[in-house]
Formats: sequence, C-alpha cells, structure tokens
Amino acid sequence: MEEENYSPYCPVCQSCGEDGCCPATSCQQHPDGHYCKTYLAELQFGYIMYHEIMRLVEEDPKYKDVISKIWDEKWDLIFDKEEKTGND
Repeated sequence: MEEENYSPYCPVCQSCGEDGCCPATSCQQHPDGHYCKTYLAELQFGYIMYHEIMRLVEEDPKYKDVISKIWDEKWDLIFDKEEKTGND
C-alpha cells in the first residue's frame, strides 16, 4: 500500500485500534475490519475478568444492593436502547 494512501483507521468503524482511544465495544467484527481480532481478544478478556470479579464480590452482602443497581442501570442503557431502535 502506498504511504500517501495509508490510514491507521478501520474502514468499517473508523477505529484507530488503540485501547483507551477506541474501545473494543465499537468493533463490528466485520470481515474487512482492521482490528477485529485484537478487539475480539480484548472483549473475551473483559468478559472473563467480569465473571471472575463478579464471583468475588457478589458473595459479599455489602455489595449486593450496589451491584443490583449498577446491573439494572447498564441493562436498561443497552437493552432499552435496542428496543427503541428496533434492533434484535
């Protein structure tokens, strides 16, 4: 590829591929994406870490109410948005 035509940005999601700048959650896992393998690995890591950490804190009664509140807020943020846009 010619250097003058080079772009570090993904042609699908416009991500630069840098963690902290462009989150893995913006990845569409498209065959033409530039950073999809890396983002998938980051999402898998995050998912595994989430379950390990939740296993630790959900057994502690002092976190029960706050975890429930956070869960409900984030669930509504993601799934209410899908219902409003009609995405399944």
